[in-house]
Parts: sequence; C-alpha cells; structure tokens
Amino acid sequence: MKEKAFYIGLTLIIISFIACVISFYLLVFGIPTFLVGATLVLLSKQTIQKKLLTTLIPIVLYFPFTFLFLFIYNYSTPKTILIPKTFDGNLRVVYEEKCGRNYDKTDGAKTLTFPENGILILSEDFDRHINYNYYLVDELGNRTKIPQILSFSDKDQKRPCVLVGGSGTIGQTIEASTTNQEEKRITYSDFYVYNKDTLDRSDYKSQQKFDSLTTAIVNQCRQQK
Repeated sequence: MKEKAFYIGLTLIIISFIACVISFYLLVFGIPTFLVGATLVLLSKQTIQKKLLTTLIPIVLYFPFTFLFLFIYNYSTPKTILIPKTFDGNLRVVYEEKCGRNYDKTDGAKTLTFPENGILILSEDFDRHINYNYYLVDELGNRTKIPQILSFSDKDQKRPCVLVGGSGTIGQTIEASTTNQEEKRITYSDFYVYNKDTLDRSDYKSQQKFDSLTTAIVNQCRQQK
C-alpha cells in the first residue's frame, strides 16, 4: 500500500505542477493537490533522498518553468485592455452573457473596453488567459501603457499598474415563473488597477458590495436582451 502511495503522490505532484505553471487561476486547486501528493510521497517506503527530491524539485522549478511558459506564451497576440484614465480599483469581466458585447478590435487585437463602473459584460466564452496589454485612456482617446505586476507588494513602486485577480462565479436564482425557478450563475474574472495613491479597498465588505453591483448590472443587462 505504501508503495502505491508513492506513485499516486508522484502523479498528483506532476498534475499540480503542470496546472500551476500554465495558469495562475489553478493555484487554488494545484497547491492543495501538491500537498496531498507530497504527503503520500513522504509516507511511502522510498528512501529519504528520493522523497526529498520528488517533493522539492517541483518547488525549485516552479518559477523558472512559469516564466518560461509566459515567455513562450507571449509570442501569441495579446489582448488589449482599455481603462478610463482616472480609474482605480476592481475591474471585472463578465463572460457568457447573451446580452453582452463581443470583443472590440484595435489594430487587429481583441480589445476589452471598460466602462467607468469597471464592469464589462461580454457574450464571449470564459477566458483563462492572462496575456494582455493594459492602457489608460483619456477623454481624447490618448493611451498610456501601464505594466502588469505579479505581486501585490510591487504596486507602490510601479503605480499605475494592473494585478491579475481571481475568477469564479456568483450564484443567484432568477424567477422564471411563479412555479419554476431557473438558477443562472455569473461567470467572471477580475483585475485590480492601482492608479491613485489611495487605501486598498479589497476587503471583504468592499468585495461584497462589488459583487452586489455586478449582480444588479448583469440582471439589468439580461432584462434588455
């Protein structure tokens, strides 16, 4: 049984490593999977050296392989994100809504043009990619390119900048008739724009308020289709 534990653990480590390298969004699933795999490996009958190599090598290689993947991936055409010049805070893309917009096109690149409220509703399929160019846009349409940061701690040194946030769904129930109710989820991905020198508003209450605003705007959009 302990012999099988090693190979099951090794498989989980490999799967979690690949998942975490190809997508930041999968870290929330990949890290627990890696921990389960590492535990099984450490409980197996293999030598201490083999156990340590099996668990530590993926940790050591994670960042080099992630940067290599992003380097290769950046040869694909990045999407363009246009942000109002004075915007600061959460940006949210809502996907797979029939009432939503298609991507705009700018110089041949798919473009996401955000409104002042920071919530963009698209009819497009959910997109897990993080290959974007970000621009602040003034009233005359002039663009200023801003960087994407990989860590929250970089926001003060590189402001204005964008941090890729999480993704998920907001569940709600829409009454289709007096006897039948249809559940329709809101699928989204988030970004955070650090523009002004203001306090961070990413606390739980602010997130709840933003989720409520998202729900209200999406429901209004659905009623207009």
